[in-house]
Amino acid sequence: MFNKGSLLKIANYLQRICDKHFKFMITLFIINSLTTAWSLFDEEKADVAIGYIFSVWFGSFVISCLIDLLPKRFLQKIVKTIIIIPAGLIFIGEFFTMYRYKALIGTGIINSALETNMREATEFLTMYVGLSGFLSIVALIAIGVILYRVNPLKKIHLTYTAKRNTIAALAVVSVFYTIRMFTVYTDFMWDDVLPIQRVYASTSVAVRNMQAYHDLSSQVNSNVTLTENNSKIKNIVFILGESTNRNHMHLYGYYLPNTPNLDALNKKGELSVFTDCISPHSTTIAVLSKLFTFCDYESDKEWFHYNNLIDVMNAAGYKTYWLSNQETSGIWGNVAQIYATHSDVSAFTRIRDSREDYGIEDGELFPLIDDAIAHRSEDRNFYVIHLMGGHGLYYNRFPYSFSKFSKDDIQLPISDGKKEIVAQYDNALYYNDYIVSSIIDKFRDSETLVIYVPDHGEAVYDEGEDMSGHIEENPTHHMIEIPVIMWASDKFKAKYPEKWAQIQNAVKRPYMTDDMIHTVLDIADIKTAEFDPTKSIINDAFNDKRVRIFDGLNYDTEIKDKR
Repeated sequence: MFNKGSLLKIANYLQRICDKHFKFMITLFIINSLTTAWSLFDEEKADVAIGYIFSVWFGSFVISCLIDLLPKRFLQKIVKTIIIIPAGLIFIGEFFTMYRYKALIGTGIINSALETNMREATEFLTMYVGLSGFLSIVALIAIGVILYRVNPLKKIHLTYTAKRNTIAALAVVSVFYTIRMFTVYTDFMWDDVLPIQRVYASTSVAVRNMQAYHDLSSQVNSNVTLTENNSKIKNIVFILGESTNRNHMHLYGYYLPNTPNLDALNKKGELSVFTDCISPHSTTIAVLSKLFTFCDYESDKEWFHYNNLIDVMNAAGYKTYWLSNQETSGIWGNVAQIYATHSDVSAFTRIRDSREDYGIEDGELFPLIDDAIAHRSEDRNFYVIHLMGGHGLYYNRFPYSFSKFSKDDIQLPISDGKKEIVAQYDNALYYNDYIVSSIIDKFRDSETLVIYVPDHGEAVYDEGEDMSGHIEENPTHHMIEIPVIMWASDKFKAKYPEKWAQIQNAVKRPYMTDDMIHTVLDIADIKTAEFDPTKSIINDAFNDKRVRIFDGLNYDTEIKDKR
């Protein structure tokens, strides 16, 4: 098909393109292949990684050939710049997520970025990047710029023939691997394999989710149809925690005594401490879309098509409260604000939106709670109290007087700097213990059930892991293993002894909190058509065989066992 002369012309053409556009080609190749290949090697998929590397090289060469067709050199430079700058910025971001979390950019990361306010962004950069990380990024960019300008490969002297033959051989191998990747690994290659594709796809989903939050906010209570309403409990208090890893709580066996108040309550038999509960996600918005709705991982509709707990409690005759130490409004349509809007009473520690954060400690909620109690309904009340809990930066979550632990108390094989961060987190949970127990005390003399459930967990350099925080794409068990605690007043126990017995008998059952709405309604004796007794942890019909799926992974076999 090709004679020797034709092959020689093709080889000469390949060499000319490489000579003319080599710096662009190598830059485009690196920023589009490095993070994905890194991820594939981490997953021990070396064959796919090698094929992907050669395929991206082939793609970089094809793009260079197309750019070379442009008639003017300045047009070629403009197109190159338009391609390299956004792809390069995305590469820097994804390189960071791979270095820090061993995860490629996905919807969870984009959602976290969109829901983060300026103060949280500053805290994030301080906590997860820091000065050394920032300097490393600057150094990495500087090295890249220097290499781009100097082009040290020019110093490699090869004869014209050797260079041409090398380029031709590389082209042949790249074409072979590209064909192989599209035929053998078809699903992988037609997925979002490039960083810019992942960002586009993830952002599209995130934007759609934000529109979904807006759609939910427009729902009215008349959409709720109760099939049963025998609710009589005077007060149900739902304390919504934040970033709380039960493995860092002394109540759950942690070696530092950072839950003295809850320990004391438990010793007196006042608590039901659930030992095997996980969150359905590791980001707040994703959790809240399931925690307070009938949507779970098995659902076939978007979460905003389901009734939510606030509207159901309103329909059942409860006066609903949303008392929050988080923002009053969010430019990204935070779902928590939707629930606040649907509540009869919503109050916040500060008037601020998602661009502001003053680092208010959770103790600032006490006056709001006291006011709500003073003006509560004589009939029935449902309170949601939204904490900042263990949200990073951890040292912003507790007053100085709660600085109980230091790096010297931390028994982990990590650096002193990281030990200090772990100590700050443990102090945040020490303060959280005070907050939760103080809220309980405020309802001690009334007929009240208190339910404490954090949105998700938090990894804090546990077991020598080189990371802290929470991420959706590559979770560890620390990010999703959460405490679930229930407390009942003496008046509640006297009036509903069978309910308290049901709660106590359920503490060892495996549970994922995407089904929490079923449990709350079961306790309150409220039913809708969506209620399922097999998903209520206190119900005799509870299905303890239900597989707990987190981001496509079986928690019990693919996450929990990786300790």
